[in-house]
Amino acid sequence: MPSLAIIGAQWGDEGKGKITDYLDEKADMIVRFQGGNNAGHTIKVDDKVFKLHGLPSGVVRPGKLAVIGNGVVVNLEELEEEIKQVKEAGGSIDGLRVSDRAHLIMGYHKKLDGAEEKYRGKNVVGTTKKGIGPTYQDKIARIGFRAGDLLEDDLLKDKISFILPYKKDLMDMMGAEKCSCTTESLYDKMMGWRELIGDRICDTSVLINDALDEGKNILFEGAQGAMLDVDHGTYPYVTSSATCGGGVCTGAGIAPNRLNKVVGIVKAYTTRVGEGPFVSELSGEQELELQKKGGEFGVTTGRGRRCGWLDLVVCEHATRLCGFTSIGITKLDVLNDIPELPVCVAYEIDGEEVKHFPASIAKLNRAKPVYQNFKGWKGWKDTAAMVKGGYDNLPGEMREYVEFMEKYLKVPADILSLGPDRDETIDRCGRWWN
Repeated sequence: MPSLAIIGAQWGDEGKGKITDYLDEKADMIVRFQGGNNAGHTIKVDDKVFKLHGLPSGVVRPGKLAVIGNGVVVNLEELEEEIKQVKEAGGSIDGLRVSDRAHLIMGYHKKLDGAEEKYRGKNVVGTTKKGIGPTYQDKIARIGFRAGDLLEDDLLKDKISFILPYKKDLMDMMGAEKCSCTTESLYDKMMGWRELIGDRICDTSVLINDALDEGKNILFEGAQGAMLDVDHGTYPYVTSSATCGGGVCTGAGIAPNRLNKVVGIVKAYTTRVGEGPFVSELSGEQELELQKKGGEFGVTTGRGRRCGWLDLVVCEHATRLCGFTSIGITKLDVLNDIPELPVCVAYEIDGEEVKHFPASIAKLNRAKPVYQNFKGWKGWKDTAAMVKGGYDNLPGEMREYVEFMEKYLKVPADILSLGPDRDETIDRCGRWWN
């Protein structure tokens, strides 16, 4: 029952989509297990670029099952647009399956998301205003719509008649944008959603576990990153789902002993979007240069990402929580031709050196990075030749940088990404599905 999970080791945007696309060639099924369309994955296949938010990255691979698990919240209006994008590029969604337990993002969730952020005033979280948080709130409050509800007319009508008036009252109280829909119009809209995906809704936990029993290769695709986990991230500047290793089990409906390998994706430097502490953050020209060189603009929001040097205190936190069996390092090429590369190896907080990521936002705001400096490396003209030459052909300074990360995190760096394309990747493992 070979299975492999891919999880971001920072605040998201690590390049998980590319690594997922690289590793899923031999996967029979790709499963999204948490998050929603607040996550953005960019995948480049030949001359085609796919910008996906709700669909699993593996949907661009023909002949694969692409599963949206029960831990995901689904915006069916945006999913419809992504399906069109894939079809227009010559792809197919024949393999798409949606958990009957996955919760649905409604229009009022997005309105409430914006209203709640405005209500916070100076204490904004930096939400994408996609309705993710309010949808998970309804899930926990036990008043959410699930994909399986679309298949049951009487249940759906009853839920709409109860939930919609309640949400309208809440929106009035919060000063949210008015909702013009009626119980009848909302029912009609949801019937359209049934037309879109009704034949793809099923118990995906059974589907996944049956595939594991049959010895098929299953790849679990995380969204965001470990530092945005609702329990273990920089709370309250986090997402609303479990982004760490345990989220694979609860969000896909599998037992812990069914997960074989967990690959943590580490960007060679650090970025984050939105509010919250960021100890190794740069400013001024240094940040702008790294932002521009790395193309650090959000797939979902379009916002420029905050940029800083590699923070291994963050990555150690993620490694411990997620149980990484190896890491994949992305965007190493972005650091080409930078003379010196500081790496954060600890924090100095109130005169004390701290090596484990603290829960306290106040402490993090007072923290200063403790850096170890590494000599940078020269860039190259021919990436294909660099990849063909393998790890030993890389600049010695880059190998020193990589090997320090391995030593610090105590896991091997099995994948190195030298560019956005599939073939701009050095695979030091090779045996992912054994």
